[in-house]
Amino acid sequence: MKPCMRVVALLLWAFAATCQAQSPTLHILTEQYPPYNMVDAQGEITGMSTDVVREMFHRARLPYHIELQPWIRAFNNAVLENNTCVYSTTRTDNRERQFKWVGPLMANTWVLYGGPKSPKNIFALDDVRRFTIGGYSGDAESQYLIGLGYNVELTPADELNARKLLAGRIDFWATSKQRGAYLLARQKLEGIRLLLTFNNVFLYLACNPGVPDSTIRSLNDALTAMQHDGFNEALHRRYLGE
Repeated sequence: MKPCMRVVALLLWAFAATCQAQSPTLHILTEQYPPYNMVDAQGEITGMSTDVVREMFHRARLPYHIELQPWIRAFNNAVLENNTCVYSTTRTDNRERQFKWVGPLMANTWVLYGGPKSPKNIFALDDVRRFTIGGYSGDAESQYLIGLGYNVELTPADELNARKLLAGRIDFWATSKQRGAYLLARQKLEGIRLLLTFNNVFLYLACNPGVPDSTIRSLNDALTAMQHDGFNEALHRRYLGE
């Protein structure tokens, strides 16, 4: 390599390293939403989506900090604050222009559970239109059903819906398949059965529009590599035994 070309190459390398070093730390927000994001017994934020987010940032060599907040606060902060993202976020038409998107991190199946006191002969979502459905405040499943005119009774924590269903205080419970199974196993509750699936969606890292496009590209590139090198398969085996 000629001396002048070597100098140019060194300058470009130094510029790239300086830009990387000066990348602002992204404030990553999440909620208690097992098994995707949750706090373990040691107080560590973990979960399937969390593991994906951490690996993405590691591969992209970007600085970040994860904080747990109530969902509505986390979502609103990501909408309003630069250098802020929130996960696990369902990508909907209403949310599309509020964020820049990284993902999908995970697939998510929306289901309806019934309890021992639930009405019988439920074969489709329209069959529960005149009944009360338990939902989680601010969650995409709840917003979807409310938008369709269903009678959704909201709680601040989704695990409360399982107990309300057993007690007959709600007729049905709308949640995700993975989260419902996790919560039922954790609370050791019996008598609740999965009735039907009513939507299949994906979960994303949703970033404030002020986050640079280059950051979004770097994270999506890292995620694409993870999806092709076996990371996701190992993750599902670890959490779900699949």
